[in-house]
Amino acid sequence: MENKSPKTKFQENRQQFIDDIIKNLEKGTVPWQKEWTTGSTPYNPVTNNRYKGGNSLRLTFVSLQNKYTDPRWVTFKQAQDKEWTIKKGSKGVPIEIFKLYDKHTKKDFKAETIKDLTDNQKEEYLKKNVKLVCKNYYVFNASQIEGIPPLKKEQEKAVEYDKLKLIEKNCGVPITHFGDQAFYSPGSDTITMPPKENFKNENSYYATLLHEISHSTGHKTRLNRNIQNSFGSEDYAREELVAELSSVFIGQEKGLQYNYENNKAYINSWIKILKNDPNELFKAATQAEKATEYVLGYEKGITKDKTIEKSKGIEI
Repeated sequence: MENKSPKTKFQENRQQFIDDIIKNLEKGTVPWQKEWTTGSTPYNPVTNNRYKGGNSLRLTFVSLQNKYTDPRWVTFKQAQDKEWTIKKGSKGVPIEIFKLYDKHTKKDFKAETIKDLTDNQKEEYLKKNVKLVCKNYYVFNASQIEGIPPLKKEQEKAVEYDKLKLIEKNCGVPITHFGDQAFYSPGSDTITMPPKENFKNENSYYATLLHEISHSTGHKTRLNRNIQNSFGSEDYAREELVAELSSVFIGQEKGLQYNYENNKAYINSWIKILKNDPNELFKAATQAEKATEYVLGYEKGITKDKTIEKSKGIEI
């Protein structure tokens, strides 16, 4: 009988998280389902950086499970350095930080180490001594911390529809409005949406549109993901998960309410691929983070493609 190596703490943390996700999916609940408010993305108040990809997803999930309303998360050391106190009995949440490790110096890799080497020497040093490693750090929510300043609750911002309209205008993909289905066609690189008046509100329209625009980032001229796949296949389910998570991340940034109806049809397929490989969620989250950054870049007016209201024959 083949002896399996014991799981590392890193693997155990991932598996526990995925098991919790699957349990929620099996109950018919999307684990990241909530109504976002602008600025609700998990972030670190010490570095002022937002958590990304799988870390953002994990902290969002834990916040929902524990009804945390504060989006701030810090490590024990960061809290200690700030003279904040972690409440007794509080449990930290593991996040994953990937770093380059230098086997020669036995420390995190620093570019200064090879700055005086020739290009060939640099290449040889990197190949021989530097590897990518993942480290687990435990972070605590501000709700678990005493002494941390109160969260500055500015007047709640409205959904940033002006920026969402810029994304719609500048995404570089022709968008036609007719029929009763929303979908992205990889072959023609086009998006089809029902007319705007068919949606119950503006939030629902943009939540759906962002999902389709996220799909379009996978086109070979953009991020070049595997999006030419048949309905019902595992690859199809993977791409739907990428678009789903991308819409979640963008929703957090822009304050959109989550659109559960768009994605409930894929729950069983997500359960299947996550049971086969727990890492699929983290792979999807990484791809979704890239798609999110790509989509948010449209706010800057990269292209000027027009959206056509086909049912009315007018441009909007």
